[in-house]
Amino acid sequence: MGGLAGISSGAVSASGAGMGQPDPMTVPLPPLRDDLRLLPGPRARDGSPTWTIHDPVRNRFHRITWTGFEMLARWHHGTGAAVCEAVAAETVLTPGRDELLQVVRFLRANALVDMAAPSDREMWERQAKAMRRHWSTWMLHNYLFFRIPLVRPDPFLRAAWPLVRPLFSRGAVLLLAALTVAGLYLVARRWDGFVHTFTQFANLEGLAWMALALVVTKILHELGHAFTAHRYGCRVPTMGVAFMVLWPVLYTDTSEGWKLTDNRRRLAIGAAGMITELAVAVLATLVWAFTDDGPVRSAAFFLATAGWTASLIINLNPFMRFDGYYLLADWLDEPNLQPRAFAFGRWALREILFGFGDAPPEPLPRGRRRLFVLYAWATWLYRLMLFIGIALLVYAFFIKVVGILLFVVEIAWFILKPMTNEMTEWWKRRGDMRLNAHVLGTLAVLGLLLAAVFVPWRGTVVLPAVLEAERSHEVHAPEAARVARVLVAARDTVEAGQPVAELVNPDLAFKRQLTDLRLDVTRLSLDRAYADEEARNDVPLLAADLRKLVAEADGLAAREDRMTLRSAVAGRVTDVMPGLRTGLWVEPRAVLLRVVDAERGRVTGYARQEDLARLTPGAPARFHPDDALAPSLSGRVTAVDAVNRPVLDHPMLAADQGGDVAARRDEDGRMLPEHSLYRVVVVLDDPDAPAQLRRGTLRVDGEPESLAVRLWRTIAGVLIRESAF
Repeated sequence: MGGLAGISSGAVSASGAGMGQPDPMTVPLPPLRDDLRLLPGPRARDGSPTWTIHDPVRNRFHRITWTGFEMLARWHHGTGAAVCEAVAAETVLTPGRDELLQVVRFLRANALVDMAAPSDREMWERQAKAMRRHWSTWMLHNYLFFRIPLVRPDPFLRAAWPLVRPLFSRGAVLLLAALTVAGLYLVARRWDGFVHTFTQFANLEGLAWMALALVVTKILHELGHAFTAHRYGCRVPTMGVAFMVLWPVLYTDTSEGWKLTDNRRRLAIGAAGMITELAVAVLATLVWAFTDDGPVRSAAFFLATAGWTASLIINLNPFMRFDGYYLLADWLDEPNLQPRAFAFGRWALREILFGFGDAPPEPLPRGRRRLFVLYAWATWLYRLMLFIGIALLVYAFFIKVVGILLFVVEIAWFILKPMTNEMTEWWKRRGDMRLNAHVLGTLAVLGLLLAAVFVPWRGTVVLPAVLEAERSHEVHAPEAARVARVLVAARDTVEAGQPVAELVNPDLAFKRQLTDLRLDVTRLSLDRAYADEEARNDVPLLAADLRKLVAEADGLAAREDRMTLRSAVAGRVTDVMPGLRTGLWVEPRAVLLRVVDAERGRVTGYARQEDLARLTPGAPARFHPDDALAPSLSGRVTAVDAVNRPVLDHPMLAADQGGDVAARRDEDGRMLPEHSLYRVVVVLDDPDAPAQLRRGTLRVDGEPESLAVRLWRTIAGVLIRESAF
């Protein structure tokens, strides 16, 4: 993570003098600090020169415009009027009181003047006191992100530079390009094997190796930034580790890159880390392609995947202050891109909503203003989703009490507080609001939103559902067995009790033969005991054995009788198992065929608990099959279960089967819903409607409910569920 930060733009916007402020045109100007360095900067968009002020104490860089530079170059004249007159006499510029006041405020705000005057010292003390925050406030701001400097790398960079210098040559770049093409080609030819390597390490050991690969690539990433900055003569004061939501991330302070006048060199420093990671990924990809399975190939795989994913997914993100952001800022040549874009975003939002007629935060071309506004709004939307995700993350990974506290802090401080601050600003400026097209449009949109949230317009309840026969019978094997005969075929008509298939279990037949043999032996022994006076004492024991064997034989006979599968209902044979034939072994959970009563169909839907109160028997409903060519069917609700279903009766509705119900499979193969589901039965109006098994969506006319009530019920349910410690 490169550190091209710490630059501000000075003397770029005009502002008037405050009430009661001394006139800067007549009072002595505050003297500049002696330790400041003035460096040439890049050309502005209009072609005018810029300069950069380096503050060595705080290692910050401040870019000033041509007007600001000319005024500072004549600061020794003592008063504002003398400075402005000298600039007007010696250049084509004509600065006035507003420009001078802005420069003075800029210098004082950034502590670039000598604090000899009591007023300056008091102002700086007020700023320092404002920056000193209570430890709780500091924790609130910084537990998400804070830095710990670890090393001062300049001595190492100077010593290692002769060894690293060849990597920055044109030949090294061409070689890397060729190796990239070769590596991608080789992996593309063996893509299945590459992906299979990834699945082999989807475990704790694989995660540990991946973490190690990330550490290695990130160290090389930061060295790429550091060596590139060293190449262009920039000092690298620190390298260390930053923590984002307590997750460690390496960083390199390359702020001195802002003293470079060539924008391409700053771009090179910002891109060096990603290029280094991609180079490591390319070399690791080639090693993977040319080695056999083993530790070397595994290490190469981890380095390759870590380099490709980290560089292309994480570092190129322009909405967080990673390399992608600094590359975008350098490419646009816009210092402080985010705060300036945010100012434009707030300005554009206020103009769209209220039409205040305010001037833009700073003078920019129209195209650049639009780019700033779009970037600001996209960043806000991204951060909204990010902070919500972080809030859920800290809630899930900390103990419940701490997780709830951090969740509330995240939502309140990073989402609600900025929104509240902006709306507070709107309230402060209510006196500037006038009835215009913008205000009328805002009121109209607000009214529509309020109506959409609080008016109970939503009356339809949408449920995942299955169309099936009102009466049907799924034919299963009672136990694992082999098919002896299939007695019916698809579309055959059968009567209730009619055999449809015969199964055989060799183990069951063997047990039956053995039991019959033991029965014969026991009966013979019992007859002899009755006839033999000496063996008559064994009669009770033999009689008990006989009763036990008879019961066992009856049980085996019942099991054998169940091997003849019969239809429980009269109807038509459907959904015959593919490949059902003589000699096929089947398991008890497998549906061999289904017999449906074709006279009348019904729809079975599943409602969540929050929709249960809106469903009543007799409510009209319509079933829409997933098959777009199948017609929709109307009907009425006949039953709504009062008890939730612990098992999903129709596995075809589960998410892993293409349905909409989140469910998991237990050890017995049953589908268990992740949320409470209640069965809703709908009888079709048309008795001749086809009863073929179909998956679809059931729309029931329920009691109207507003979005606000539904949202409150959901929040209340979550609070009640999570309140148990």
